[in-house]
Amino acid sequence: MSFVVFVALLLQFICSFFIILTGVIALYCLLSSKFMYESPPVPSCGKVKAAMIEDVAGVLAKRKNQVVMDLGSGWGSLLIPLAKRFPQHRFIGIEHAFIPYYVSRFRTKKMPNITFYRQNFFYTDISKADIIFLFLLAHVMSKISVKCQKEAKKGALFYVNRFFIKNKKAQKEVSLGSKYNTYYVYKN
Repeated sequence: MSFVVFVALLLQFICSFFIILTGVIALYCLLSSKFMYESPPVPSCGKVKAAMIEDVAGVLAKRKNQVVMDLGSGWGSLLIPLAKRFPQHRFIGIEHAFIPYYVSRFRTKKMPNITFYRQNFFYTDISKADIIFLFLLAHVMSKISVKCQKEAKKGALFYVNRFFIKNKKAQKEVSLGSKYNTYYVYKN
């Protein structure tokens, strides 16, 4: 077998692998009974992600021994950069979907200040969190906001991406051009 044929077969195998992997992930999302009722694992990204990270970094720089929690942490896109920057604080990600959870665990296996748990955030103890990230669909936000207001410690900050908490006035609203590029900060 010539080298050119070998390379062509290798490329065909790699492409086939990624097509099958994408199909498996899509099939999991479509068949998962929770997919239609909970938030899909969509990462915070772009301008809002960067602005939220900088905003929380400003808070963490002024405080000691903070616990930062992300309910529905997905791929860890908010917690990981903060955990790298602030090793003296504790970071906790709660993710129910197994693929984003394992990706987050793999990405942080050498970071002792960050932990990811694969569980339903409705059953998570949030009473020790000083800062909580939320990026969930509107119907999930209405349910989780009740939990947060009841169970979170007094003075805890909630950073909410895109979907606001109903019946609660935001301490700060940061709009970066559109309602899709907006986040809200609430204080318990």
